[in-house]
Amino acid sequence: MNRRKFLGFSGTTALVSAVGLPVLAQAAAQSKPSGETEVALQIQWLGGATMLISFDGVTFLTDPVFGVGEQAIVMPNPNEMFDLAKGPNIKPQPRFGALPAFDLSTVTATLISHSHPDHFDAAAEAQIASDMPMIATDHDKQDLAGKGFSNISVLPWGEQMVFPTKSGQITITAVEAKHSVNPEILKVLGPGNGYFMEFEAGDYHKSLYWTGDTFPVNDVMASVQAFGEIDVLIPHVGGVGSTGALGKISMDAEEVVKMVDRLKPKRVLPIHHSTFGLFLEPIWKLVQAMDGHASDLDLISEGSHILYK
Repeated sequence: MNRRKFLGFSGTTALVSAVGLPVLAQAAAQSKPSGETEVALQIQWLGGATMLISFDGVTFLTDPVFGVGEQAIVMPNPNEMFDLAKGPNIKPQPRFGALPAFDLSTVTATLISHSHPDHFDAAAEAQIASDMPMIATDHDKQDLAGKGFSNISVLPWGEQMVFPTKSGQITITAVEAKHSVNPEILKVLGPGNGYFMEFEAGDYHKSLYWTGDTFPVNDVMASVQAFGEIDVLIPHVGGVGSTGALGKISMDAEEVVKMVDRLKPKRVLPIHHSTFGLFLEPIWKLVQAMDGHASDLDLISEGSHILYK
């Protein structure tokens, strides 16, 4: 089955420079006074897999999805049973709340895990300038270029890009993301990226692993463990596909806990849950599964910021 026809890929990216975003939360669950400009990693969750990751004057937009309302995302429905030879039915997926306010003009580059419509939708495609810098897989570069985007860098698994900041740098390494544990379904869904990111400025150093749509399979986990200590793990949750013909295509709470047990991050910031009707598993299941766990769980609402000092 053709991956592009099967999942109706859509593309986009964005660019910005991030300074002075209001801080609503931080890892220690304390409010941050406005006006403070210390160097620290800051993340705003915009819903789904969309974030603004900001550090020392550089901001990355991730998997941009800007659609709102009852037909926020129009895409093949992975949560239904269907004939694999024919493909799934197209079904609108609602966004349950508003898209949080943010400034697209502040983005330095867009990181794309993969270009399925719930990770790069038509609304984002329409709003993002065609020359905005993007980082993606080679497969998604072809999709994005076909839509008129011209400034796409391919980052293969295991390779790095370095972004200078005002007083340091951000190093990004691509990690394989396996969208299914079934090899045949994985062929249909196509390749994806996760990203291991290191933020450095003076004495400050934090590491982050944004998983993309993956499962805690041995080869992926081994490649991530090779990087060393993880300060912040950002897993995709939601249990998408668990009722459908493809089987599960994003982690549920049990699989996130397996990943946490394997990688032992200091903190866990779950995304890819609650925002859209596409997500099946409620986030309280992860809260329950992580109760008493050594890794701290940072659960924030859409539009909120979290600061990692």
